[in-house]
Amino acid sequence: MATEIIQLSADIIADVLSILAEDPLSNIVLIADCTQLREWCDIRVLLTDGQIDAIFSLYSDLDFLATAFWCRDTASLRRIMEDFASLLVRQEFVAICTKEQLDQFGQACIILKPIKERQMVADRTTKLTCECRQNPVRLTIKDVEKLKELYRLSGTPAWTPNAMSLGPFYGIIESDGTISAVAGIHFTTSYGTEIGNVATHPDHRRKGYAAACIKAVVDDVLKDSEIAILHFFADNKPAQKLYESMGFMYSKADPVFFVRATCAG
Repeated sequence: MATEIIQLSADIIADVLSILAEDPLSNIVLIADCTQLREWCDIRVLLTDGQIDAIFSLYSDLDFLATAFWCRDTASLRRIMEDFASLLVRQEFVAICTKEQLDQFGQACIILKPIKERQMVADRTTKLTCECRQNPVRLTIKDVEKLKELYRLSGTPAWTPNAMSLGPFYGIIESDGTISAVAGIHFTTSYGTEIGNVATHPDHRRKGYAAACIKAVVDDVLKDSEIAILHFFADNKPAQKLYESMGFMYSKADPVFFVRATCAG
């Protein structure tokens, strides 16, 4: 058998997306890496006799290394990860995996800390509710500095200003111009959009502000995206209560796992 590892290119992107779209909820991060987030990703494809056997992405626009993958079997995953050895060996990196992917990942690298997450969704038939009477407005890149301060105060990690160019962010702006709550996206594709970057100022919690911002984002992204997806840690009971009360549904891929891992030298 002839095997080779190649960079993702225009010649094979349609074939790659066709495979990933067979289970978009399980592969949504990798779909985003291959499309909207392509600029920040090193994506390689393992071919065996011309057949795609594995796809692996290394995302580099955060303060930590983030990965996503699809593979036919664990041997294929090991083989393609060897191609990233110079970047991953003795480094800590993260991934969001389904249970099946977690089992595959654990045989290809060293799992440090898997944390159970829940995956919930809303589509165009979902009736999301929100009792907050505040009217969120769409934010722009001019609001970046105010958002940086809000995310700092709320302790929200993994936010990058580049996200502002990827899709809608909605916030509630107080009379003094400060942003008291925000919701946005991590990425948006036609297959699905991941809602994220949700934060509320400590002085404005329990007012329903986050729900209002989330609903505004979902209403916007579902114009062009098939489904809105969100993740939260399984022990985050306030988030669970909020999303359930709004009308989000648990997805077919639920639960998933936020994984920290490393590769031995």
